[in-house]
Amino acid sequence: MKSGIVAVIGRPNAGKSTLINALVGQKISIVTNKPQTTRKITQGVYWDERGQVIYMDTPGVFAKVKGPVSSKINTAAEEHLSNADLILYLIDHTRYRGDEENKVLGIVRQIGRPKILVLNKTDIKEPDYTYEYKFLEEEFDEWIEISALKKHNLDQLQEMIFDHLPKGEPLFNPDNYQAFPAINITPKDFISEIIREKAFMTLYQEVPYRLGVVVHQLEEKKDIYYINAEILTTSDHYVPIIIGKDGQTIKKIGSLARKELELITNKKVYLDLDVTANPHWVQRL
Repeated sequence: MKSGIVAVIGRPNAGKSTLINALVGQKISIVTNKPQTTRKITQGVYWDERGQVIYMDTPGVFAKVKGPVSSKINTAAEEHLSNADLILYLIDHTRYRGDEENKVLGIVRQIGRPKILVLNKTDIKEPDYTYEYKFLEEEFDEWIEISALKKHNLDQLQEMIFDHLPKGEPLFNPDNYQAFPAINITPKDFISEIIREKAFMTLYQEVPYRLGVVVHQLEEKKDIYYINAEILTTSDHYVPIIIGKDGQTIKKIGSLARKELELITNKKVYLDLDVTANPHWVQRL
């Protein structure tokens, strides 16, 4: 049996959450096209006859830190890498190297663990900056090109991962598996992430990235979950934007979140959403 923790690191929007969701086989991390989508370390588990892998989704590393959210994200990404048995360094081949990529590479080089360089988004042919990363091949134990979105070459990647993991007993007891699939955060935190994802998707560019969600109540009944949650923003100016005309925007956010949570839990969900301005909510991260 093989078992171990695999950390995925890369710049923002390299496809880390998409990759981990695909490798685990279900959604543990939210996905949008906005930087700062992943803010917390999220773990999901995969197991088969070869052993068990705990995948760690790390926030994207920013070259320049602007504000308290980005600062906490960078710190979280770096602090947890030392706990991993294997590092996947994920690169988006459609983006040229720059300060951001160089900062990630500098972090990866300091980690004394086996490393696989994973070139992502091969389903996109142009632009192609693969040549800018070829010099790294000799620094890594393996190199593989994949498409996390299209699930191309993921079986081969999974095989590489097991090859480099140590032998050992499972780290996570599958009997403890719950309706909400992220294994290291509470159900309330998982639900708050789903709501935040739907808020980002619905609001586009209309609110700043400093938007958070707190779940105050989660009550499981026989055939329904009752959830009371609060969307937090930094200014009163953004509250009517989040609510929308006649409440249409907040209703859409709630509807999208409710439908996904019902798919995950196989139960009906009643979602009660509020919106509040609180300039200090970032301190809750």
